[in-house]
Amino acid sequence: MQVNNHGKYTKMSKRYPRGIARCDYSGLMVRQASMKRQYEYRGTGLVWTGFMVNPKFSDVPNPQNLTPLIKADPVPIVNTRPDNIIDAQTTLPTSTGAITIDVSGSQNVTLTESQFDNGSITFTGVLGANIIIILPANYNQFYANNLTTGGFTLGMQIFNNNDFVLNIPPASPTTLLGPLVVNTSLGLQIVYF
Repeated sequence: MQVNNHGKYTKMSKRYPRGIARCDYSGLMVRQASMKRQYEYRGTGLVWTGFMVNPKFSDVPNPQNLTPLIKADPVPIVNTRPDNIIDAQTTLPTSTGAITIDVSGSQNVTLTESQFDNGSITFTGVLGANIIIILPANYNQFYANNLTTGGFTLGMQIFNNNDFVLNIPPASPTTLLGPLVVNTSLGLQIVYF
């Protein structure tokens, strides 16, 4: 024969009575023998929270509380080969593949194919207005060293592309070097400075 003692979760037999206890989650009186430990994920595995609950009220542990495993850093490369384009210009351009162009005045300057075919182009002079350097529509990567003075801007534009002008910032005052510019024949962009 079943006896209902303090609630619907405390049914027990008169012949074999069992103890009752309070469920830590629901607060209801339940059979103590049916209670289970409540676990949750912490750190690297399951940990008992200290709560004893009726299986009806227990929560399924959620693995989102686990500490994520992070992969180790890659092994360093021995004898690396740096990018020769980015690291090529370490001093003022005085070697072959370098040219200096005086852009003094207030007129735009159009570069020839041979001028544009250098790896480093240095612009000097006193600007009297905002100057635009018009480049041939050929692919090229080059350092643009803006050593001009006069308080005006020096910009670059691709021949027959009047929509976009790339302003070249002044060269670094300590190294006198400018940014690496790429001309994709469709647009100009600064790659590295």
